[in-house]
Amino acid sequence: MGRLQANAKQNRKLNAGGVMLDRLSTNTALIKVFHQANKLSQSTKSAELLVVFLYLWLTQKLDDFLKLDDEEIATADSIPDCYRVRSSDECKAHRFKNQKFDDGKSWTYYAREIITKDRHTIFEWQPIPNSLIHIFKPFVSSQNYDKEWLTEVEKQQLFNLIHQKWRKPAEIEHFPSVKKQQFLQYITHCIRVDNELSSLTKSLLLPENKLHHRHAAAYLQKNSEQVRAEIFHAQDRYLSRLFTFANDLGLSKLLTLRFSSSAKVSKTKLPDISLLNDNARRNIPADITNSRVGVSFHNKLIGEELEKHIDESINYGSQRILPESEIVAIFRNLNDEIISSTSAKKLSATALIDYHNLCANHVALLFILLTGTRPTHAISINKQSHYDYCRATIKDKGVIREITICDYLRQQILYYLTLQQKLISQLKLSSVLPWSWHLYDESGQAVAITAKSLRQFLHQRAPGVVPYVLRHQFSQSAATSIIPKLTTHQIDRLMGHSEYGERLGSDHVFPPSREQQALFLNSLPTRYGLKELKYV
Repeated sequence: MGRLQANAKQNRKLNAGGVMLDRLSTNTALIKVFHQANKLSQSTKSAELLVVFLYLWLTQKLDDFLKLDDEEIATADSIPDCYRVRSSDECKAHRFKNQKFDDGKSWTYYAREIITKDRHTIFEWQPIPNSLIHIFKPFVSSQNYDKEWLTEVEKQQLFNLIHQKWRKPAEIEHFPSVKKQQFLQYITHCIRVDNELSSLTKSLLLPENKLHHRHAAAYLQKNSEQVRAEIFHAQDRYLSRLFTFANDLGLSKLLTLRFSSSAKVSKTKLPDISLLNDNARRNIPADITNSRVGVSFHNKLIGEELEKHIDESINYGSQRILPESEIVAIFRNLNDEIISSTSAKKLSATALIDYHNLCANHVALLFILLTGTRPTHAISINKQSHYDYCRATIKDKGVIREITICDYLRQQILYYLTLQQKLISQLKLSSVLPWSWHLYDESGQAVAITAKSLRQFLHQRAPGVVPYVLRHQFSQSAATSIIPKLTTHQIDRLMGHSEYGERLGSDHVFPPSREQQALFLNSLPTRYGLKELKYV
């Protein structure tokens, strides 16, 4: 395999829709962790060690734990101090709390670290996924407030557990196993290839060097509640695919941490910890549902009573996205302006050119809104690079990519071309430019629509709004579409986010995916209240 082909294969493997790690091999590595922890259960607080290990694994703190760096070498001091706080306490690094809800049930939250755009670190309460709640909730409840779970000696034991050779129990000696480094990076790998997790949420969970499309997150906007909900369900998917498979194989005993009768935690005998527990989902509080899972609460002492308050929400991602109602209003006003213009038959030559330019700019704006092209690269279609205006190829950041044109936009382009031909015939003008739609200056010379001219045109009708907003709006529409629901990979394809090996030449192999994208594109005109407009 050549170097370029190998790069293309690697790009596809790490893109949304790639293959997750093998379930059997990953479960084998997980069993080895429990096997090592069971060896320590008689001599140390292995429950704390295991819970902290699961927390570090879930939150990707173990990703580079085995990689030695000349400047920074992992030591036992790299293991953080985890401890329980009250539900009213501030959210800080490595804190845990049990939040009680109005229905009497409770849920465990951990502090999730977020690096903002301006490189500030903030923390938000993130609910533990369903698959681990049966372990974390009773464990956190058994801990004292504001007391570290591990001493320095126990941190060293956990450090040794991570670094020592993991051995298989005799029962699974013939099972394959992933490499330790792959296992430690399991959650990160799942995030990278997850086809349901949005690019914006991925950007909050992954370092920049592991983002497949670094700028894709800049086109989306989500608030804290939406991000927390996405992460909650995503983490549960990654764990459930392992635990369900392990349960089907009857591996429950091998994924259980057992204690002797003398083993105690906080003066209470600790029951065996089993990683597989199907009953956990039956006790989900009403607040931890699909619609409310992202809401984070804290208790605040008012007088002598604790009152529940909702944490402040933060918006992440694009700052350019407008409310859809504003986009609808902009195009409604443009529609009214065109309709109110004098009939083309009665216009003077100058007025006819102005009317044509109005319609050409209208088509250009529709083109950006309904295809998501970059207005700084592709504002019109080359006359030689389309297929009956159903599909077209454009040059986008130096790369040729294909776009699909929805039925409404195709019809508007055909209406415009009719107007263009009438203008050329009536005023004896030429159209030597390669672009399907363009402008005419006062002397009747054809000039291309530029990013600057289109920006000025839109600013006159919507001050402060630039055409690039329409590309952001297209991306947000794709991410929030329900019928059809698009995958992250499909959104990347529509937005032109791709690496070598992910571009032209493969879409035709997946007609159902192409049909789904076309269904989404054809839904946009109705979503934005666009009406058929005959220019002539």
